[in-house]
Amino acid sequence: MTYTLDTIRLLIAHDSQDDAEQLMNAMRNAGRATRAELVLGEDDLLRALKSGSWELLLCRPAFGGCTLEQAMAHMQRLGKAVPTIGLVDNFDEQTLLESMKAGARAIAPAGNRELIMLLVDQQLQHLQLRKERQQIDLALRDAEKRLAVLMDQSRDAIAYVVDGMHIHANDTYLDMFGYASSDDLAGVPIMDMVSAADHEKLKKLLRSRAQDESQTNELECRGVTTGADEFDATFVFSPSTYDGEACTQIVIRSAAVDESVLQEKLDEMSRTDQVTGLNNRGWFMEQLDAALGSAVKNGQMSAVLYLRVDHFEQHQSAVGIEGADEALRHVADALREALGESLPMARVGDEDFALLLPVGERNDAAGQAEVLRAAIETLMPPVQGRTLHMTASVGVAFVQEDSRNGQAVITKALDCCNKAQKKNDQQGNSVHVHDPMDDVAAGSSEAIALSIRQALEQGSFRLLYQPMMNMSDEGDHLFEVFVHLPQKNGDDLTPDAFMPVAAEHGLAGKIDRWVTLHAMRAAAELKTRVKLMINLSGHSLQEPDLAPWIGKAIKAAKFDGSRLFFQLTEADANSFLKQAQTFVEQISVLGCRMSISRFAGGINPFKLFEHIPAAMVKFDGSFTQELGKPESKQKFADLINTAAGQGKLVIVGFVESAQQMQVLWTMNGIHYLQGYYLQAPGASLQVSQEE
Repeated sequence: MTYTLDTIRLLIAHDSQDDAEQLMNAMRNAGRATRAELVLGEDDLLRALKSGSWELLLCRPAFGGCTLEQAMAHMQRLGKAVPTIGLVDNFDEQTLLESMKAGARAIAPAGNRELIMLLVDQQLQHLQLRKERQQIDLALRDAEKRLAVLMDQSRDAIAYVVDGMHIHANDTYLDMFGYASSDDLAGVPIMDMVSAADHEKLKKLLRSRAQDESQTNELECRGVTTGADEFDATFVFSPSTYDGEACTQIVIRSAAVDESVLQEKLDEMSRTDQVTGLNNRGWFMEQLDAALGSAVKNGQMSAVLYLRVDHFEQHQSAVGIEGADEALRHVADALREALGESLPMARVGDEDFALLLPVGERNDAAGQAEVLRAAIETLMPPVQGRTLHMTASVGVAFVQEDSRNGQAVITKALDCCNKAQKKNDQQGNSVHVHDPMDDVAAGSSEAIALSIRQALEQGSFRLLYQPMMNMSDEGDHLFEVFVHLPQKNGDDLTPDAFMPVAAEHGLAGKIDRWVTLHAMRAAAELKTRVKLMINLSGHSLQEPDLAPWIGKAIKAAKFDGSRLFFQLTEADANSFLKQAQTFVEQISVLGCRMSISRFAGGINPFKLFEHIPAAMVKFDGSFTQELGKPESKQKFADLINTAAGQGKLVIVGFVESAQQMQVLWTMNGIHYLQGYYLQAPGASLQVSQEE
C-alpha cells in the first residue's frame, strides 16, 4: 500500500453508461487508481462540479441534451479548471478546432483506448506540474513575508527600488538618510541618496543593471541625508522581489562599520571544503540551481559529472585517515588541472566530486568525463611512503529544460556513477552517461522480481500494522497489515511499486500467503484478542487453492478465522468478479470475511454487492481529502449511510488532521477511523497486554 493519495478523480460526461464503464475499466486495467463519476446530462454535470474536485473530465460532444461547449461554459462560470479530453466519433481538423476553441485540452476517437490513455497521462502530468507551481508560488510568498520581517529587524540599511524609485525601506535605512517613515521615502529616486559627485558612477551602474538585472553590483560613494550631510558608504545592488514584483534590493553599510571583508571570508569558509580546498556540496547545489534556471530561460544545457574514487576504503586502510585526506587533495589537484578551475567544481561526499559543465549536446559530456577518468587513472601519488594506484568512475546526467530540480539531477548523476562502478567486473574505472532509457530500466521488472524472490526465500519482507479506531468499542483491536520490500540502500518498496511486477512474474500469490501466515503468527502470540485485515492482490484470486491454503494456515497458526478480514480493492474485485465471488463463499466457511478498499471509486459501486457479499468497505481516501467542502461532505455522508444501511462495516481512512477527525466524529454510519493522525503503521501489533 502507498500512503500517499494518488487516486485520479475522474468525471465522465457520456451518453452511454456501458461505454463509460468500459472506459473506466480500461483505465483500471492500465494501472491507474481512479475514482470516477458518470454524468448523463447537464443537471448531473452541475451537481458533480459543485460537489467535488476533479482532476480530469472525459467528455462526449453531446450527452443527455448537454454539449461539450456547454460543459466548458459551466466550468468557466463555476471557476473549475478541470482539464478536458473530448471523446469524438469523427476525428478531423474541424472537430479538433471546434473542441479546442470550446476549451478542451485534447480530443481522441472514442474507440481508441490506447490514445485516450496516453492523453490522460499527458494531462495529468500537466496538472501535477501546475499544482507544484502553485505550491511553489505559495511557498515563495510565505518566504517573502518572513524575509520582510527579517529585513525590518535587520541592522543593515535595506530598501527595494523599482525603476529607480523607492517602494519600501526598513527603519535602519530611513534613519540613515533622515526619513521619518516609508511613506515619506516612497517614490524618491535613488539618485537623491547619493552625492552629486557620484551621480555619474551611479548612472553607469544603473545602465549596466538595465542590461543584466541578474547581477549583483557594489558602489562605493558618498550617501546624502535629508539634511545634506554626507557619509561614506557601500551600496550593494542585487535582484529581488517585493510583493511579487521584480525589483532591485539595495543594502547599504556605512563605511565606518563595514563588515564586508569579514563577511566575504565567512562566506568563503562556508562554501569551501576544508580537506581539498574545493567548493563544498552546498555551494555546488546553488550552482546547479542556477544552471537549471539558465536551462529554463535560454535553453542552455549543462552536464553534471559525478566522480567517485574507486575502492577508496582500501586506500584509506592502507594509508590511514590523514593519508586518505592527502590522496583526496591529489585528486582535487588532478581535476583542476584536467578541466581548469573556472568550471563549477566541488567535493560533494567522502570520495565523491562533482563538476558542472555547459554543453551544446549530450555527446559533448562523454569526452569530458573520459578526460576526468583518465586523469585519475594516470595519477599515482606518493602518500605516506606508498604509491597509490587510483582509478575513478564517472556518471553523467544533464540539466535541461524539463529537469525537475537540482537534487533530482545530482541523484541521477550519482546513479550513473554507481552504474559505472559496476562495470569491468565491479572494478569501475569507467564512464556511464545517462540515457533516457535508464529511467525505465531503473525500475525494471527483472530487478524487482529478483528482489521479491530473494525476500521470499529469506523471509525478509517487512510487515507493518496500522490500528483502526472503533468508534464505539475501545476493546475492539483491528489492524490493517501492510507489506514492504526492503532494499539494500535502506529504503523500502511499497506494494504499489512491486506488486504489479509480482503479478507479472506469478509471485503475487506467494507474497499474499507469506503475509497472511506471518501476520497470523504475530497476532497469535498476543494475549489480547486482535483482528487482522490482510490485503490481497486480485491476481491471487486466480489460484484455486488459495482458500483451502488459508484454512490450513489458520490451523497451523492456531488462529481464529473469524478474526480475519481479507481486503480487495474495488478495481480488483470488479476485474476478478467470478473468482472473488467464489473466494468469499469459500472463506465464509472458515469464518473469514471480505472487505473492499478504495470503495466508491467506480461509477456504480453498490452494484458490486449484488455479486460479492462483502462485510466491510473502506472508502477511497480522496473522500477524506474533500471533507472541507460542504457539497463533498454531504455526498460522502450519503455514501456512508447507504453502505451502513446495507449492513456494511464502514472504514474511513487517511485521517491526517484534527479538522478531519472532528468532522468524521459527527457523521453517522462510520464504524472505524484510520490514519496517521490517529497512529502510523508500526512494526508490531501495539495493544495493551493487560486486557
